[in-house]
Amino acid sequence: MYSKYIPHLAVFLILASLLTWAGFRSDKEFSIENGLAFLGVLRPPINMEEKIRQGVELLNASPPLEGNSSDRHIALAILDKKTGEVFEKKIWVRERAIENYHKTGIMELEYDDPGDKVNIEVRWWNSFNSYFVFPDDKDLVVAANKYRLPSSYLNGLPERSAGQYTDIIYSPYSRSLHLPSIIEKGKQYLEDKVDRAFEQLEARKVFSKSSPESIITATVDKDFIKNIILVEHVDPQGFIIAADGGKELTERVLTVIGSNEERAYRYTGSPAGASGMAQFIKPTYDNMVIQYPEAKLIKDYNMGMADHVNAVKAMVLFFDLHKKDIANKVTRQDIIAQIGITEEMLAAAYNGGPGRVVSSVNKYGMAWITSQLNLPRETVFREETVNYIKKFEAIKSLNIFKVN
Repeated sequence: MYSKYIPHLAVFLILASLLTWAGFRSDKEFSIENGLAFLGVLRPPINMEEKIRQGVELLNASPPLEGNSSDRHIALAILDKKTGEVFEKKIWVRERAIENYHKTGIMELEYDDPGDKVNIEVRWWNSFNSYFVFPDDKDLVVAANKYRLPSSYLNGLPERSAGQYTDIIYSPYSRSLHLPSIIEKGKQYLEDKVDRAFEQLEARKVFSKSSPESIITATVDKDFIKNIILVEHVDPQGFIIAADGGKELTERVLTVIGSNEERAYRYTGSPAGASGMAQFIKPTYDNMVIQYPEAKLIKDYNMGMADHVNAVKAMVLFFDLHKKDIANKVTRQDIIAQIGITEEMLAAAYNGGPGRVVSSVNKYGMAWITSQLNLPRETVFREETVNYIKKFEAIKSLNIFKVN
């Protein structure tokens, strides 16, 4: 009685073998639609990069958001991976809901349409980079969202509106975007911006202050710059408990970069006042503009941090200047003669300032950092900087940008 199904089964097994042999990657999603329970039709793979672009275009064309910066009105461009459709839903996040979230970890959402059937939850709240999930339909994913910011926060940026608030568009992180193709795109984007920054510094013949006979790009390694950018955006608390050396958290950063490219970390600020992909504070950036006029950095701080090539140039200048600063102020010149100004020293200076690096080398010599890694209390470095160095060493050891 089953003989009539045998040809179908044979075809299915052949198809399955071919797909397995071809080694399709996890970011190429296929689904089986009913004919028989075990036999179906393969849909073309979802091109997530294209769907993100469609989501951004949809939100750009949709009406402006309402409300103020206390009650957040958010537009979501949602991809249905079953159909490939990208559609828009709008929600409200009230100020009281954010306050309760910090206490309970639960975010209450309100829908523009009270009868909306799409169930949306917040996995974690982080304003325009919040992680939204759909517990009733695993095939839905947020491709992009539109979020309202005070226009004063965007001073100097071309997208700033003339009104009190400006709508910005961003692709927030989610597991559904955490794909090899998106991660690789983020990696390639970083490599391209760093290459362009180095080319511009070389074309302008910007000389080093730490090695005056050399062009500045000879004093700082490209991969070091890329790794510092990743370190800046890897969650420090998550890294402490990570069991994989920070690999997944680092891929999250590359996912955000690959999903957003020019928009990546454009609106990101820290409690200390650092902003952008490079996470400079304004006085530090302004000092780079003054110290290296030949580099022709963008003078406006906000615009300078939002422009990724310009931000990378500022990072190169920072590390060159502080290599000189550390070398001149360390009294233990025997240490400098043996190991030079290491990348770990520069990473510590980026987080906690060169003065603490100098103090630590003078006090502990070769054990300038190892002596403080597991101390129960702070000595020279703050705990934040010790953990920052641990993050840097872990991410460096992943060899993300090394050619195999």
